[in-house]
Amino acid sequence: MKAVAIIAEYNPFHNGHLFHINKIKAAFPEHIIIAIMSGQFTQRGEPAFVSKFQRAQMAIHHCDLVVELPQFYAMSYADDFAYGGVSVAHMLQADILSFGSESNDLQALTHEAMRLDNTEPTRRDIGYAELMSNGLNSNDILAAQYIRQGAHKGLSFFPVQRVSNAYLDESLTGEISSATAIRKAYYNAAHFQHALPQSSLQYIAHPLNKDVLFQLLKYRIVSSDLSTLRTIYTMYEGLEYRIKKYIHEAQSYDHLIERLSTKRYTKARIRRLLTYILLNVPESRPQIEAIRVLAMNEQGRHYLKHAKTFCPVPVITNINKQNAHYFSLEVKATDVYNILTDQSQTEFNNPVIYRRP
Repeated sequence: MKAVAIIAEYNPFHNGHLFHINKIKAAFPEHIIIAIMSGQFTQRGEPAFVSKFQRAQMAIHHCDLVVELPQFYAMSYADDFAYGGVSVAHMLQADILSFGSESNDLQALTHEAMRLDNTEPTRRDIGYAELMSNGLNSNDILAAQYIRQGAHKGLSFFPVQRVSNAYLDESLTGEISSATAIRKAYYNAAHFQHALPQSSLQYIAHPLNKDVLFQLLKYRIVSSDLSTLRTIYTMYEGLEYRIKKYIHEAQSYDHLIERLSTKRYTKARIRRLLTYILLNVPESRPQIEAIRVLAMNEQGRHYLKHAKTFCPVPVITNINKQNAHYFSLEVKATDVYNILTDQSQTEFNNPVIYRRP
């Protein structure tokens, strides 16, 4: 069996994602589709709109296998995000990596990927977007990173042209709209249901409580001394002093981000840093020691049985006391996410989702 991998957030799974998957199925009808999906906190540095368990339910209606992108990489900058996803795809022996692209120009994206290989940033918190002067948007920046990382692992690539509005567009434009626009419409009590497949609608629930998020974050910052804050991932340039100052002045989570962000420290960077503080993420990039399976159908189950014979790390379908040490950050992220959304879905009471034929 051969596999096409997608690295995605599905936050939430919408018609644009379905369009992407249908393009893959048409081009590679004999391949299974593996979704490598973000967990409870996303690349924007925010808690996910819908829990990873609910998003896995959405995705398995259309994919064959859903595995988790390790939490550290899921909430990282473009280079680490791509590294984590491509590493999982390679471990599961996917031969093709597919991704959405605004330009759909594989040659131009490959050129940018080669340029990135020769332009290493001096610090991991400097996004490659700041180094790219050719006008690439956020979606194509990730695409170039996927190619950069995947080329070293022998992957082939299948870009799919994005349709309708852009990745970060906040306006609903029809049946295919961005996840950003859908989330905004939900919180503004506007109609968004037409932008999601029917199979996704039942899982939209449990909105995030930002007041609780702010209080948890405030406690973590106030109760940590400067030396402790300095050990947090990407805490550079004396940012710990700035955070200590403004945590006492801010009135809300959004207000804190406004006070901390500058031209140098973008809101996205600040959101990620605050999430690293919240989850106590140390200044180091961890190895991927195991792969967590969230959902599968019969084809996915068959592929998984084969994958376990060649995967260089354990492939885990259910977390228990014996294997939980592989997923300490994921366990912590889910515990915090439950507080923020008033849920009780832990890593230990959510067995792998199996979608029957």
